[in-house]
Amino acid sequence: MIGLLGATALLLATVGTAAAAPARDVSVLGNAEVELQDPYSVFEFSVHAHGNGHSGQGVLWLAHRDDERIGWMVARIDCVRVAGSLGVVTGVVSDAQDFAVASPGEPIALTVRDDGTKDGVSFASREEVTRCGKSPVPLHPITSGDFRVSR
Repeated sequence: MIGLLGATALLLATVGTAAAAPARDVSVLGNAEVELQDPYSVFEFSVHAHGNGHSGQGVLWLAHRDDERIGWMVARIDCVRVAGSLGVVTGVVSDAQDFAVASPGEPIALTVRDDGTKDGVSFASREEVTRCGKSPVPLHPITSGDFRVSR
């Protein structure tokens, strides 16, 4: 009887695994700049990330400069999700210098919209971030560059 139950459990586990659809590989790639005027500030983004909607790999680099300082951070990606032209990348900051909004060990989220010439981006850190969740900050139109969100 135990052998029959074990065989049935193994069969059900195998059928459940076979029935599950394989996760699709998605990616968010590109470089962009956002220039703000009041006060003057420039954010530079570079992202190279791919994943399956539940996990991810890659790197995000972000720099910020204004009239007084320059800072940057780099993060390793832990999740990439894509829905239409919207890409969501989350990760953990691995290094930073003079970057007030994110320190090593803290979570980050980058959301990008790939709309051809109307790309947009938003960035969030710390308590605003949930793993695999989009940035709660509104999207800003990019000043230059291009993002590519693909399935």
